[in-house]
Formats: sequence, structure tokens, C-alpha cells
Amino acid sequence: MCESNVYLKENGAETLIMENVAVITPAGEHRFILRGLLGEQQEVSGIIEDINLMGHKIILKPA
Repeated sequence: MCESNVYLKENGAETLIMENVAVITPAGEHRFILRGLLGEQQEVSGIIEDINLMGHKIILKPA
């Protein structure tokens, strides 16, 4: 499987936003739509800080 977990990093702490994200689509300036395997979706605000494909982890920071 190639899904990743998306986290928001604030003040050095990472908070899980969504698990098993299969698709990330830009939705405007500093906005993304996260879509999971089962069709669930969530719109989030942030800037991509790090993408670790081997670790299945994407980190956003506040915009």
C-alpha cells in the first residue's frame, strides 16, 4: 500500500490530521483536500514541510 499519514507540526509537536491518505489535491493557496482509501475527505490549511514516501508520512506546518 502507498498511503501516508498526514500530520500538522506546530511548536515542534506533530498532530495527526488523517490516516491512510491516498490523494492530496491543491485547493487554493495553502489549502489541500486529503482523500482516503474509502472515499473520506478533509480540507486542510497549511504548507508542506516534509514528504517522506518511504516512511508514509507527510508533515504540514501552519500557513
